[in-house]
Amino acid sequence: MTTTTQNYSHTLDKTYSLNLSQKLQRLALKVCCNTAPTLGAKVALYHFMHTRKRRPYSVKELPPELHTATLSYRNGHIVTHTWGCGDKIIYLVHGWESNSRWMKGFITPLLKDGYKVIAFDMPAHGRSSKQATHLGDFAATLEFVISVYGKPFGIVAHSFGATATVLLLSKNQYLLPKKLCLIAPMKSLDSHFQVFNTVTGLSETIMDKLFLTLKKHYALEAKKTDITQLIKSIKIPGLLIHDENDRLIPVTVANHLATAWTGARYLKTNDLGHRKILQDSQVIREATDYILGPI
Repeated sequence: MTTTTQNYSHTLDKTYSLNLSQKLQRLALKVCCNTAPTLGAKVALYHFMHTRKRRPYSVKELPPELHTATLSYRNGHIVTHTWGCGDKIIYLVHGWESNSRWMKGFITPLLKDGYKVIAFDMPAHGRSSKQATHLGDFAATLEFVISVYGKPFGIVAHSFGATATVLLLSKNQYLLPKKLCLIAPMKSLDSHFQVFNTVTGLSETIMDKLFLTLKKHYALEAKKTDITQLIKSIKIPGLLIHDENDRLIPVTVANHLATAWTGARYLKTNDLGHRKILQDSQVIREATDYILGPI
């Protein structure tokens, strides 16, 4: 399999480019960390666990005939959207600073007889309440939503959400779906740190403090969130889709994941990047055919 190399920590795509306000926030954070490291580490942790953009949307932007619900979760709420009434439940899991609207292209094609499609907004995303969140919380939120609606027949997950999905399934084999489709998955918590460090430009000392805090208070260890290792415990085949020109998460991540994921089919696309891949008709068709195809 062809492997490409990329300087991951310095190749953010335009979706994550900083505007003037964000550049000023970055400068203020760096000054705070340099002059008062302890306080700076706390402020940095806040920024790490809170999205820059919540990206709210109108329900009218989603396919019609949906049922929207608000579920109490922790100190806030989670918003879910449901289509169909079948007993085969397909969950759509979005990524960091994304929401259900980004997954809407998959909804209508998946609405066949006997299937139900559920999309939801993670904490601090979309129409859900603004609160602190992280990779482990994404996984816990998916588990919570499944506990409300039922065991998945299929899961289609993107980016940060794909990583959280693998993290959950590796810990809870009972929740394994019949079909699993991962699109542009992030490799691990360490990868998220690299992106965060690119955006903030913080020192290694501050970043180490963040690592230690997450490990101590949230039981998150970067080396235990590597999906190229966790996927080995998930004994189901699947579909992996990644773009050759993804500047946020390099295709080498998918290359390694494909090698480790027994029985998975690996589809590479070109010139779609990290987000446009969710809107591509071929990607939607491939994912849909796989989810609805024979087991």
